[in-house]
Amino acid sequence: MAHDPQRAEVDRNYDAFTRSLGGILTAHRDEFALMRNGGIVAYFDKPGDAYREGVSRYPDMIFSIQEVTDEPIDLGFWSHVAHD
Repeated sequence: MAHDPQRAEVDRNYDAFTRSLGGILTAHRDEFALMRNGGIVAYFDKPGDAYREGVSRYPDMIFSIQEVTDEPIDLGFWSHVAHD
């Protein structure tokens, strides 16, 4: 099985995101978190904005986006990109 750095990043970020959700939900509900290396880099109102910033900052495409909601769902890297 080939090593997939994108999938590994998404999994690492999702795990970190679910642990931090309680502390960010009130301030950032319905925003989109750009994540890299298990940390939230920035928040955006639209998923497309988060994606474009991720591409700009990380040309290696190793980042993920999570929507800040009451029920986090691991939809992976492309989860909200097409819904801008």
